[in-house]
Amino acid sequence: MIRRIVLVLLLAALVPAGCATVSSGRFSNPTAFPSHDADAVALVARRVLMELRFDLVYPEAAEGRIETEPLTGASWFEFWRADTIGAMQIAESSLHTTRRRALVSVTRKDAGSEVLVKVTKQRRSSPNTNPDNISRSYDLYDTEDSELARQNELAETMYEWVDMGRDELLEQSILERIHAVLK
Repeated sequence: MIRRIVLVLLLAALVPAGCATVSSGRFSNPTAFPSHDADAVALVARRVLMELRFDLVYPEAAEGRIETEPLTGASWFEFWRADTIGAMQIAESSLHTTRRRALVSVTRKDAGSEVLVKVTKQRRSSPNTNPDNISRSYDLYDTEDSELARQNELAETMYEWVDMGRDELLEQSILERIHAVLK
């Protein structure tokens, strides 16, 4: 009996330790890479953003500037995605539709380069859709006028995106991934 208790306590102590991640510390944003060429750093930054499932917008349009399309945030059920960091943000993405857009600027600095990562977060809002009676509440789930069924992407919608500021956790994660590859 005592063996079982000791075994259970030992497992209870070891299991959470295996799930914990140790952060290598906060990186300054922008971060300098004194020994790496700006083109190599930009290539790594593109690869990191694509690993996070961001779609790049004109990656070659402006030298040193990598911009992405908005990416809808991961929910509880999308555990394989790494673009939503922290339990609070995962809960927020599960309860509200959120999206993130990343901008990475790579500039030449002395013999190396400097990377600036900016991730903005927005929440979807549908103003004036409060049903005034129970029969109108079903209109909230009507898919005829939804964005998914709409053929013309430029058509006017009743939804709007509310700016929620910068996502510093994802910015740090992107910088950590760039550092890990360039190490």
